[in-house]
Amino acid sequence: MERPYIICHMLTSLDGKIIGDYLEEERTQYFIDEYEKIHERYGCKAWMCGRITMEENFTFGHKLDLTHENIPSIPRTDYVATTDAKTYAIAVDASGKLGWTKNYISEWSENRTEDHIVEVLTELVSDAYLAYLQKIGISYIFGGKEQLDFMAVVQKFKKLFSIDKNVGRRGRFKRSVSK
Repeated sequence: MERPYIICHMLTSLDGKIIGDYLEEERTQYFIDEYEKIHERYGCKAWMCGRITMEENFTFGHKLDLTHENIPSIPRTDYVATTDAKTYAIAVDASGKLGWTKNYISEWSENRTEDHIVEVLTELVSDAYLAYLQKIGISYIFGGKEQLDFMAVVQKFKKLFSIDKNVGRRGRFKRSVSK
């Protein structure tokens, strides 16, 4: 197969909501913990979320000021900063808005290693954003000119990063409350 096996893993309320006040209730912590345990049992080399989930839970709304950068044109070719990461965090960020401050995610689960960040972008992204990602060592792949073609994207996961199984996560990544 030219693409990884993909699992869609979600934490939802009974009425199908993925966000809301129910996540703040004390009794929800049990289900959040179970969600994370199930995720770990999948044994995937990568997990993926969209821009909003990544922004709310990992970059915490950090904004980059790249307007003052005078960057020469950067070719719209995939950039692989590392191929030997144990695990990957894939951010679907078509227009390049996430304000990363490092090239990995590690703080969301005590059982995880450092997950190397891979951005999924369209060719509309700015040269300044690409230069910034290269500077801090974040890999990126292009999934299309103006819109993402996920068949091409997942094939690149396997080809460029040897990802055979990927979890598409949906839901809040609330940190575990100390017990």
